[in-house]
Amino acid sequence: MAFHVKNYAVVQLPVRDLDASVRWYTQMLGIPFTFDYTPGDPEAWLNVGGVGLGLIYSPEVPKLDFTDSQGRLQPIISLQVDNIHEAYEELRKLGAEVGEMVFKPQGGYSFTFRDPDGHMGNLWGGWPQDGE
Repeated sequence: MAFHVKNYAVVQLPVRDLDASVRWYTQMLGIPFTFDYTPGDPEAWLNVGGVGLGLIYSPEVPKLDFTDSQGRLQPIISLQVDNIHEAYEELRKLGAEVGEMVFKPQGGYSFTFRDPDGHMGNLWGGWPQDGE
């Protein structure tokens, strides 16, 4: 093969209320803008570690989670954070819809959240450290 895929470039999320989604992702998760956003624009671009997160206005927003073969609901997107426990407590205090904190011995801590459009996402604290 003459090429290889290096990385994700962008992930696009359809949203019904772009201004509400912009506030949620910038204020709740602290994700910065990639490009300037002006209310009324049809899309907003955020920067998640060099990968573009496009919030795209769409009058019809599909369900973006799925059930795995064991009947567990799974998110499409997982984002890594530095301090998973602080992120969990802060989002709860801010009134975000969050799932239970989960620990997997070889996978670390994580929890799910839902954004204003009901998209399920996941925050992950990174690989477990010795002693966890």
